[in-house]
Amino acid sequence: MSKIENYFYNGQFLACYEAAKENEDEQESQIAEQLLQLFAQYEYEKFPNVVQQIAQSVERSNESYEEFDEVEEIRSIKEEEPFSLRIKQLEKDAIEADDERKAQSFFVQGQLFLMAHHYDESVHCFIQAVKHNPNQAVFYGITGQTMNRFNWSPFEAMIYIERAIELDPENARWYWNKALILTQLYKDLQKEPFLESALIALENAEKYCRADQKSLKNGIDTTVENMKEYLFD
Repeated sequence: MSKIENYFYNGQFLACYEAAKENEDEQESQIAEQLLQLFAQYEYEKFPNVVQQIAQSVERSNESYEEFDEVEEIRSIKEEEPFSLRIKQLEKDAIEADDERKAQSFFVQGQLFLMAHHYDESVHCFIQAVKHNPNQAVFYGITGQTMNRFNWSPFEAMIYIERAIELDPENARWYWNKALILTQLYKDLQKEPFLESALIALENAEKYCRADQKSLKNGIDTTVENMKEYLFD
């Protein structure tokens, strides 16, 4: 299997995209061109680049991150007028604040839309959060997780998960999401290497899942059990 194909079946679509662009091997030119046409549909050329390495948030045992705290603070406001003013300030920040604050504002709005079952608006906000702060793993990870949850294309969702893993390589949640997307690709395309890569991603999810992350561990364990359907079919 070529390097380009290895990247593809491992779900490393951004790396695959770069390898396909740089390909000079005539034997691989056809597959490289096919993949470039595929990735062009999802505008990989516009995907944000990491500007700087920063300390990443750690997932808490209750599945939250510090970036979620503002969401809970807003939801705790019971009176209509203060709540409305808080939302207006959030929307204003998304337009007028510095990039870091814009990103957080969009991320919070995305969470609020998600809780209100406005899923497309939620994903749109998460994408904007990534654009304004392309250094934060949780922004990428939640974007990819939400896309996958609500049936966006695996070729859209995976690049966000891939970047989340790149920035936060010991986060069990991102590997779990990677396994879910790879499994979906296996079901859609019936290519065994996707299933093999999904199993490796699950092993990493199990490896990095902490003892206190009980809810996440239950999700990973359920996925492991579901995998038996494909392994012993």
